[in-house]
Amino acid sequence: MQSPLFSLPALPDIDLSLFINKPVFVAILVFFFVIYTIISSVLMYHWSSYGMRSAGVVIGETIFVLVSLALFTVAGLAINYF
Repeated sequence: MQSPLFSLPALPDIDLSLFINKPVFVAILVFFFVIYTIISSVLMYHWSSYGMRSAGVVIGETIFVLVSLALFTVAGLAINYF
């Protein structure tokens, strides 16, 4: 006994080149960078005001800034080589 053959419905062809291109990715990266900068400045102010500049707070701020710079650099390079 053979199983019945099922045909899939035809899906519409969506042109994604309108949404997936460098200018859109750059705009999204800039938007996230602005939001990230605002949130980071609030965090840095909080850590500086209420952390009393302990060694742990300074190390945490340094790691936060270095990792942030590395991630935004990788994101920028990824968009550049896209």
